[in-house]
Amino acid sequence: MTTRLPLPAQQTIGELYATDASVRGAVILAGSGTSVLSGSQIAAGAQTATLKLERGGDVLICPGTSLSVSSSQNGRQLLFSVNSGNLELDYPIGSASDSLLTPDFRLLLPGPSRIHIALRITANGDTCVQSLPSNSSALVLAEAMGDESYQVKQDEAVLFKGGHIQGATRAHQSCGCPAPAPVQVAKVAVPSPIPAKLPPTSGAALAAALDESAPVMPDTHLAMEAPMVFHGTDVLPDMTGIVAHLKLEHTQLVSLQPTVLPPGKKKPVPNSPTVAANSAQDKGGLFSKIGAFFTSIFH
Repeated sequence: MTTRLPLPAQQTIGELYATDASVRGAVILAGSGTSVLSGSQIAAGAQTATLKLERGGDVLICPGTSLSVSSSQNGRQLLFSVNSGNLELDYPIGSASDSLLTPDFRLLLPGPSRIHIALRITANGDTCVQSLPSNSSALVLAEAMGDESYQVKQDEAVLFKGGHIQGATRAHQSCGCPAPAPVQVAKVAVPSPIPAKLPPTSGAALAAALDESAPVMPDTHLAMEAPMVFHGTDVLPDMTGIVAHLKLEHTQLVSLQPTVLPPGKKKPVPNSPTVAANSAQDKGGLFSKIGAFFTSIFH
């Protein structure tokens, strides 16, 4: 009788938080994220994917990068593997050591310490390793097919060209994830608010408020001259009511300049006592009316 031993349970590496990343391997769907098990491969999309490790800390998988991660049975050691792309590791480590493999190098991450590094690998084998400010681990880089090694000091960024340690130079650019593109914000000009109600004012001041460049005209009073012409041969109508309308203000008197024209050619009038009496009566009534009119104006 053959007895099959149960397979060891896969260790949980951590939870993946990403909007467009894909995972190949064993995963467990969780409420807050996706639990990634040992032996899984994570491929980041257009956005950076974040793997929150079970033992604490984060691994940033930059856009377009694929990362394979495995764990020892006790979960104390992690093995990362990447062919090309960018990574950022930021987590504490105990007395054990982690390893990171590339096509040309093996990077040893010993503890106990704080791992905080950035890594960039191009398609032609150029490898950039950067020790970030909070890193306290002595990073040791060794060639996968050679005997040479290199220790990356704190706050140091080193570029290894073509997958070789020989000829290593100091990198002057960040080896981690590229900075995100700035967000373009459209700006809309907001028109100035229109006053809800203008204060009561005169017509000239209102025009100046609407247009500041318009000159303010002072308030003026209407003044006019109306000459009165009298023909002695005509019968003058009663003009008291008509001329009285020319008095526009109680404080302003209308200047009247009467002009008396000489009589024109007289028409023959019949020599009759009745006509002469009527003519004298009309003249007396006319001048009486004119005198009464001026008296009403000046008194």
